Amino acid sequence: MARSRHGALVFLLAATLLGTPHAFAQAQGSEQPDASHRAYEAALKCFVANGRAIGLQERAGDLESAARYEQKARLSFDAAVRLGQSLGFSGTRINQDLGIAQGRELPQMVSDTVYFERAVATCRALGLM
Repeated sequence: MARSRHGALVFLLAATLLGTPHAFAQAQGSEQPDASHRAYEAALKCFVANGRAIGLQERAGDLESAARYEQKARLSFDAAVRLGQSLGFSGTRINQDLGIAQGRELPQMVSDTVYFERAVATCRALGLM
């Protein structure tokens, strides 16, 4: 059951992102990555957004909400790993991409509230937050 549910999540991510412009794609120039790659990038971004939300909730003393974001961070991580594997990426590549996503996304999420709120909205729509 967990596998079919996860497969449905991956399909939903890919289908949802099919026509959606993504910051990563824009940074790469005119080449648009396929839906699976956009879904992979979204899962990475949602992992980072959940991490940011965990920190905010912990500082606010809301450990129950922090725990919910922790579960969603795990879900985002698992989705990113599965999507990365489906793209043929090694575990090393996926770990590097997670680090790159954190280095790219977290400072922007911390310094730009609107950017973070948009990430949260997107991740919630994808079921990853």
